[in-house]
Amino acid sequence: MTTKSTKHDSTTNRWMLALNAGWFGLAYLWNGLHAILLPAMLIGLVPLALKNTYLGALTFFGLLLAMLTQPMAGAVSDRSGWMGRWGRRRPFVALGVALVAGLLVLMAGARTFAAIALIYAAMQVSASIAEASLQGLLPDLTPPEERGRASGFKNAAQIAGFVAGVGLGGILAGRGQIGLALIVAALMVVATNAWTLIGIAERPVKRLRRRKVGAADALRTAYGSFRIDRKAAPGYTRLLAGRALLMAGYFALQGFAQYFIADNLDAPDPASTTALLMAVMGVAVLVLAVPTGMLADRIGRRPLNLFAGVLGALATLALVLVGAIPQLILVGGLVGASVGIFLSANWAWAADLVPPNEAGRYLGLSNLATAGASAFSRLLAGPLVDGGNALRIGLGYNLLFTLLAIAMFAGTALLAGVPETRSVQPEPLAEPAAVDRPGRQP
Repeated sequence: MTTKSTKHDSTTNRWMLALNAGWFGLAYLWNGLHAILLPAMLIGLVPLALKNTYLGALTFFGLLLAMLTQPMAGAVSDRSGWMGRWGRRRPFVALGVALVAGLLVLMAGARTFAAIALIYAAMQVSASIAEASLQGLLPDLTPPEERGRASGFKNAAQIAGFVAGVGLGGILAGRGQIGLALIVAALMVVATNAWTLIGIAERPVKRLRRRKVGAADALRTAYGSFRIDRKAAPGYTRLLAGRALLMAGYFALQGFAQYFIADNLDAPDPASTTALLMAVMGVAVLVLAVPTGMLADRIGRRPLNLFAGVLGALATLALVLVGAIPQLILVGGLVGASVGIFLSANWAWAADLVPPNEAGRYLGLSNLATAGASAFSRLLAGPLVDGGNALRIGLGYNLLFTLLAIAMFAGTALLAGVPETRSVQPEPLAEPAAVDRPGRQP
């Protein structure tokens, strides 16, 4: 097989779907859980006047664990070679997914806040093991000129999972079937990640020899997992900071939408209305995901990132003026459009900047921006909303949306200074044998 035809096989639409299928299941899980199921599960288990604070604290500590776990898990998958005959990423994906599925079954039977919190924290760590390796597959297997398109497929898979997760989660939560919703999430995570594990192939890698490691060595290794080499990845630190500020706005809206709808808009069924809002946002993202990724391959990453940032900030600020459900749905669609453009172009930008031989670790560091933004925005937003609402109904949400818009404008300004420098790879990654190429028929 020639090099040209090999590259073609590895970037067919069918192969792109297999590469990113696992993201559908994980997005189904986290978006349904954060937007619908967790807020519903906490009602009756925590003081009603402090529900935002409890929800914010719970998700903060869980996401903090994810933020710390992903870079280390990515670094391990970069180098360990555990079960290396299956590649350096897929064994860790399988391990993380199996743990998540088991924990979801346990959560379905949890009846106290403490039990939910412990299981949720363990789920964040387990999912981070899988996600760190899934992230590494894209730069490992996709040529640079196709990464915008691959990022578009990834984004489309995540948003399709987002729509399905909040949609079906909203329906089941509205019926009081939260346990069933969690079981369905477990099945979805397993099925979609099995598609990825079976549908793509990695070259085998050698397992590193075990050696005795002291506590000091372990600490140095863990610390090194969070180090960014500015020469090897120019602009990557700035990219992460800008991403964090923009993602904070998106996550806070998602996390507190159900309570905002219940408190400010007097919706008769807040869970179903939240599901509708998230579905509209998701459809907007889904429509734009792949075309935006392909456009980023043609015109560059920066212009699309900056446009998305400004659009998202303006739409978030407009939430202060929302007083009815139709207005909320319209503004939500604009926020969704911003997310769709931003995520495809930004992920392709990150994949360009990271050193190829440490893609798992560096893309795991992107979770410092993603999970960190989600964690801190939820932690700070909860007391802000509850405190503001205690002074005047609705004031807390207005303060939240205003501060988030300011943060998103600041994030956009940071991204304007990130270079569009693609990492240089002195030696190309070895290709799998022709018989093992994904998408090839026997």
